[in-house]
Order: sequence, then structure tokens, then C-alpha cells
Amino acid sequence: MQTKNERPAKTAARILEAAKQLTIQKGWRNTTVRDICNACNISVGAFYHHFSSKQELMNRAFLLFDETLAAELPLADGPPVEMLRRILLTQTSFVAREAGPVVTEYYRNILTDEQKAAVDPQRLYYQRVLHYTTLAHKQGSLNENFTPQQAAELLIKFVRGSLIDWCLHNCDYDVITRTTQELDLLLGGLCKG
Repeated sequence: MQTKNERPAKTAARILEAAKQLTIQKGWRNTTVRDICNACNISVGAFYHHFSSKQELMNRAFLLFDETLAAELPLADGPPVEMLRRILLTQTSFVAREAGPVVTEYYRNILTDEQKAAVDPQRLYYQRVLHYTTLAHKQGSLNENFTPQQAAELLIKFVRGSLIDWCLHNCDYDVITRTTQELDLLLGGLCKG
């Protein structure tokens, strides 16, 4: 039996999954809130109980990575450069695995998001990358030409750019392998030894 708190979470998850499937079939712009509600067999009011808009739905779908990050990669003691590599490649893998066909629509969507949720410096993803660039700086392994914040922003921008490039190529190449190779080059220039 579902508890009172489990029902809303399950409904929100159903809405997110329906939106993902409809976006794959019809494209994000051609998918309406009513389409999503019909696919979930819920009312439009129920949709708006969980999400204030279609934009928020898309933002929340992509920000699910932060939940994955919290569960799969808790803060750990380890070489900061290796931890940075793991976080950034986990982000790449998450997008390739979970959002591949939808990611192009997502990037179109975030360009019009007035709240800019994807680049919020309070996001767990940003905070984790900043944590490890700060640690690398304190340990002397970060190139002195970069502040921890500049390094974090560069690394996140790199991964975002890699994913956008993958979208521009119709997701036709192995984004994880290519991003891994290119990230190792970037980390080699950003970090010492």
C-alpha cells in the first residue's frame, strides 16, 4: 500500500516518463500538457499540482542528474582530479543513457528558460565540481592560472558543449568515449601532475 507521500512522487515520475516518451515520438514543442496528461491518465489540474509549467517539467527532468549524483557519487575522499573526472563523466553517461533522444529538445528548452536552472551555481552538480576544484587548488594540483570557480565553470561548460556537439551530430557517435578522451586532455592542461 502506498503511503500518502509516495503517491505524489510516483505521479510526478509518471509525468516525467510520459513527457520523455512523447518528446521522443513528437518532439518537445509538439507535445502539450494535455498530451502528457492523457498519457498518464491524469487531469490537467493534477499536472499543475506537480509542475508549474511545461518548462519546469523539462528542467526537473534534466535536474534528475543531481539525484543520481547524490546517490551514486557521494562526497568522497580521493584525488580531486579523479573525482572531477568521475563526476563529469557520470553526467555525460547519465545524459547519454537517460536523455539521449530528448537532450536536443532539452538544450533548446534551456536557452529560453528565464530561471536558467541548468546553470544555477547552487545545483548539487556545480557544487560537487566546485568542491573538487577547490580541493585540487588547496592541494596545489590545480594550474595557478585558474581559480577553483573558473576551473569548475570551464569543466562544466566543456561537458555541456560536448553534449551539445553530440546532439548536433544526431547522437551518432559514442559521446562517452569521446568525452572521456577530451576530458583527459582538458584535465591534463588544467591540473598539474
